[in-house]
Amino acid sequence: MATVRFPYEGVKPMEIPDRNLMGVFSPPRMRPGRTEEKILSDALAHPVGARRLREALQGKRNVLIVSDDHHRPTPVRTMLPYVLEEIRSAGIPDRSVEIIMALGSHRPMSDREMREKLGEGIVDRFNVTNHEWTDPGNLYFAGRVPPGIDVWVNRKMREFDFILGLGQIMPMDVCGFTGGCNIIIPGLCGPKTSADFHWVRVGIPPEDVIGRRENAIREAIDNSAMAAGLGAILNVILDGEGKICGAVYGHPVEAHRSGVPLALQSHTTLLPAKADIVVADGYPFDIEFWQANKALDNAALAVRDGGVIIIVSPCYEGLSATHGKDIRRVGYRSKKEILRLVEEGEFTHRVTAVHMVQVAEATFEKGVTCILVTNGIPPAVLREVNLEYAPDPQSALAMAFARMGMDATVAVLNRASETLPVIQEH
Repeated sequence: MATVRFPYEGVKPMEIPDRNLMGVFSPPRMRPGRTEEKILSDALAHPVGARRLREALQGKRNVLIVSDDHHRPTPVRTMLPYVLEEIRSAGIPDRSVEIIMALGSHRPMSDREMREKLGEGIVDRFNVTNHEWTDPGNLYFAGRVPPGIDVWVNRKMREFDFILGLGQIMPMDVCGFTGGCNIIIPGLCGPKTSADFHWVRVGIPPEDVIGRRENAIREAIDNSAMAAGLGAILNVILDGEGKICGAVYGHPVEAHRSGVPLALQSHTTLLPAKADIVVADGYPFDIEFWQANKALDNAALAVRDGGVIIIVSPCYEGLSATHGKDIRRVGYRSKKEILRLVEEGEFTHRVTAVHMVQVAEATFEKGVTCILVTNGIPPAVLREVNLEYAPDPQSALAMAFARMGMDATVAVLNRASETLPVIQEH
């Protein structure tokens, strides 16, 4: 009997019979041979497709640093000292530097969350604000780009001479990889722009997007962010222990492209076959189901059609702080039905519909059952939105065996939100 433990206080382990267990799969632990500090300083000293930051800032009056938010585990507090030293070396004073949190459509960050993300001294030293994505007065129109996207972004982007984005590169469903120009689109854009670029994803199968750098959604993001004026990025790559194993600095598109191979290596795990049952934890993407959905997206690549996915995640803030009402009103359902409801104007924001299409593609479209083990969403609410609930992992596994049979194969994905499962070819 194999014991599987979960990275959450109070969540009981799961016991899986050895004869059923295909394996426990995790993102690799990388051995870069350099300290995190050396990795960051080397990245800034060797820019990709751009001048070194301190050189690019010569003659500039002010700098806007755009940081990803509490929904990402990016160690920004570790990255910032190196960035700020480059800015100081260019002769730009602290009063001419601001930091904005790229929330996308997430809820605003609290002062405590900003201090945890950026560092105590940073919040006290600089003006730090949240992006307000639904306030028209907070946005400006940066132009229209292919394939017909109107680019509305935070007005601060035209108030600063240089825009620097901080983020992390890892595989994801919506656009192939996080990082790069994502810091602006959707990080600092308005609802129409967010809906338009996300909607490009609806017509593309998930297997043609996740873990693929070159795709139509990424192209739309890159076009939009560059039109808005993003100057450079500093992106890190994290390994299976959440440690920095690589970093890239430079041109928003070229530097991101150069970091993708390492990100793919540090997040890919090989499976011998698709499993009947996949057990996946959402760590460290556990704020809400909107975030833990990354684990579901990845688990869907590892489960056979008609199988069961068990997602274990606290979902501390429920379904979604900003999109929960739409999700509850509509409920998760087939892709065809979601698209029909979009046409009928049932969604406040089309971004919500894209999320629901992702869930549909991972579950309903493949005949897959999703069982959620969580204490953040009441069982009645899960039933209301057409997801199944289990009070603990062992109960969820019993439900899965009842559905799939006692001979069902089980694959466990640790840190599933960060794990890209690839089925080995035989």
